[in-house]
Amino acid sequence: MKDIKHIVIIGAGASGLAAACAAAEAGARVTVLEKNHVPGRKILSTGAGKCNLTNARLSPERYHGGTAGFIEKVLKILPPAEIRDFFASLGLLTVQDPDGRIFPRSLKAADVAGVLVNFITGKAVEIKLLTEAVGVKKIPSGFEVSIRAVPPSWGKKAAPGSVTALNCDAVILAAGGPAYPQIGGSALGYELARALGHTVNAPLPVLVPLKVKEKFIKQVEGVRTQAAVELLSDGGVLARACGEILFTKYGLSGPVILDLSRKAVFALKSGPVKCRIDLFPEYDGKTFAAFMRERRQNMENRFWRDFMRGLADERLLLLLSDLAKAGPDKLVSAVPERVFSEFVGLLKGFELQLAGPLDFEAAMTAAGGVPVSEVSPGTFGSLKVKGLFITGELLDTDADSGGYNLHFAWTSGLLAGRHAAGR
Repeated sequence: MKDIKHIVIIGAGASGLAAACAAAEAGARVTVLEKNHVPGRKILSTGAGKCNLTNARLSPERYHGGTAGFIEKVLKILPPAEIRDFFASLGLLTVQDPDGRIFPRSLKAADVAGVLVNFITGKAVEIKLLTEAVGVKKIPSGFEVSIRAVPPSWGKKAAPGSVTALNCDAVILAAGGPAYPQIGGSALGYELARALGHTVNAPLPVLVPLKVKEKFIKQVEGVRTQAAVELLSDGGVLARACGEILFTKYGLSGPVILDLSRKAVFALKSGPVKCRIDLFPEYDGKTFAAFMRERRQNMENRFWRDFMRGLADERLLLLLSDLAKAGPDKLVSAVPERVFSEFVGLLKGFELQLAGPLDFEAAMTAAGGVPVSEVSPGTFGSLKVKGLFITGELLDTDADSGGYNLHFAWTSGLLAGRHAAGR
């Protein structure tokens, strides 16, 4: 009779729970180590609590960091339809929105974590909560994992428990990255991978709001608007995207900013980067100028404040008016041509100097980690240590928002779990 493999999974996030499902289904004995007090803690916070599971419009172009060939192979092995089938097998119904994003039908991330945990507990998987792996050592029979109990107040000062050893046949590193440290994100997985001989590229926050140098941005905190956004450096336009942006007390956020943030974060390492915001991307510059001149002609006897009303958010218009030095209580006819042209130009493209990203507390994920060249795309098995598997955010590949990062987490976890169990 074939011996049952014992697999230790470090981390009960998306990829760790998926790995536990696959390994347990394949007949392995599975132990999951999680330093949080609940499994799937990060899953609960994804997609504003709705959990964007995957995206029907997957493409390698949505992924960054890893080689295109690696991502292409991974996406072919487990496309979105198979991820939906996997969750359907756990009892979770899913829906697709017009943008291709796939969510649980209930729109509740708790249901995603719930079906994963229900499945593995039904398979007698042992979940050790408030337990941290502090070391992994390769031994002749497999691995020795050093673990210790973490007090419930692990985020505060408290004495950890004593270290004990856990022996197993295979280890899946699924500890996640440093994003959201307030709910358990850390560099632990990187440290374990490095100790086992893997390279770790320095992590950077991505899918993250951006700070700007201009202090006046506080005047429009909370304003949301549709716009086209360009990132600019000395070399020209780095990237462009359209959609909703959110002005904050420190700078910029919103879906468009999050998707551009990776390009901004890496570009800022080389020099200054500006952000240019076009509030009227549906017009070219010449057509918009003609529209505004006709509006001015029709409203020349009105106050400037009334002339602006209806163009965009009032607070944003007042800020741009101040920057152009056009007083809101002047008559339109009294505003000099130079000031009028300046205001029109700001509506079509006002620039802000980026100061950097917010830190990992505000980042949805991290760039950096173990290069994908050090694992197999078909199994996520380490090419350096036999019996070791590395999944999810620990790998140096990240993606745009829209379910792409979670798709990679599920896929890497499922493949690692299956192959660690010997399937």
